[in-house]
Amino acid sequence: MKLNWCKLAIMALALGVFTACSEDDEPNGEGPGTETGGGDDTTGGSGDNTGGESVVSLGAYVLNTGNWGGNDAGIQFLDFQTGELSEDLYAAANGEGLGDLGQDLCVYGSKIYVTVSGSSKVVIMDRKCKVLKSIPVATEDGTPVEPRYMAACEGKVYFTAYDGTVSRIDTTSMAIDGKLNLIDAGAQTGYDHPEAITSANGKLYVNISGYSKGKWLAVVDAASFTKLKDIEVMLNPYTQCITAEDGYVYFVSNGNYAGSPSLTPDQYIYGTMQRLDPETDQVEQVCHATYIANAGDKMYILYSEYYLPEVARAYVRDLKTGAESEFIDMADLQSANGLAVDPASGDVYVFDAPYGAASDVHVYGADGTLKRTFEAGMSTSKMVFVTK
Repeated sequence: MKLNWCKLAIMALALGVFTACSEDDEPNGEGPGTETGGGDDTTGGSGDNTGGESVVSLGAYVLNTGNWGGNDAGIQFLDFQTGELSEDLYAAANGEGLGDLGQDLCVYGSKIYVTVSGSSKVVIMDRKCKVLKSIPVATEDGTPVEPRYMAACEGKVYFTAYDGTVSRIDTTSMAIDGKLNLIDAGAQTGYDHPEAITSANGKLYVNISGYSKGKWLAVVDAASFTKLKDIEVMLNPYTQCITAEDGYVYFVSNGNYAGSPSLTPDQYIYGTMQRLDPETDQVEQVCHATYIANAGDKMYILYSEYYLPEVARAYVRDLKTGAESEFIDMADLQSANGLAVDPASGDVYVFDAPYGAASDVHVYGADGTLKRTFEAGMSTSKMVFVTK
C-alpha cells in the first residue's frame, strides 16, 4: 500500500489534486437536506471531548475531489441519525455538477465554501448546497487561476491561489474585499504556489510549496491583511496545515520523495510534521507524516514514502508526551488520501481513494477497531463534521 500522494506524485504536482484540512469553525446555520442514500449503520454520536462541554455530531459533509478533467467533483452528507450517505447534494440542488477538482471545503456560519481548482472558482452555498454565489478566480488580465485551500476567522474566509496570492471573502457581502500577493518582488524559485492555510493568534500561516521547491511558511497579519514575513521550514510544505486544540500550528513538508533513484541516501528529505508556536513563530520538527488529523492531545498520522514502501505506517502521537502507538495496518488500504476525526465520538475516518475508482471511507474507533466501510464518490478528500 502506498499513500495516494506518493503513488501519483508527479501527476499531483502538475494537477494539484491533493487535499487537506482547512480552518473549520463550528457551523450554526440551517442543516443539510433530508435526502440521503447509501450506508447501513449509524455512525457518530455524542461525547465529552471538550473538558465538560458536551459535543454532538449530527453528520458530516464529504468532499469528493473527482478526477482531473472529469468535472465530477461533488459533495455528499453522511447523516449520523440514519447512518446514510446522500447522493451528490450539489447536483441535486443546482441541476449541474460542482466542476473540476473540488479542492477544499469550509463550513463557516450558515454557508459552505468550496474551492474548485480545475474550474478556477470559489462557490458559496447554503447548508443544503444551493449556490448563493460563484466567484471566478483569475488574474487582472482575466487568465484563470487555480484556487487552493481555505481558512476562516473573524467573519472572513481566506483562500490561497496559484497566482501567489491569498484572497479574503467577506461572509456577509460574499465578495472578495482583499487580495494579498505573497511573493516578494524578485523572489527566486520556491517562493510561489501557496497551498494549505490556517489561522492562529491573529495571524494566517500559509504553506509555500514552490511546486516542490519551496521551504517557506508565509505569515500574514489578519487584521491589517499584510504579510509579516517568511519562515524557513523543511522542503515542500504542501497540503497539511492546521491549528490543533493545543493552540499550536502543525504542518507537513513532503520533502523530496526520499528513496527516488535520482537521490543518494544522504540526500533524502522525508515527509515531516512540524510544529509552530504562534506566540513566538518558532518551528520544531516533530515526526514523519503525510496526512494528519487532530483530536485533543492526539494526532492521528498516515505516513508513507513512494519509493520506500517499508516505512509506511499509521499511528497516533501524543502531543504532550511524544509517545507513539500504532493505529491501523496500512496494508489494509489501497491508496490512502487523508483522514478526519469526529470531534464527538472520536471515530477516525480514513479515505481510501484508488485512482479512477470510487473511494471507500473506513471508520475506525479510537483504538483502531474497524467499525464500518462505506463507498463515497471519486477521490474523497475531506470531511467536515456538523456539531451542536
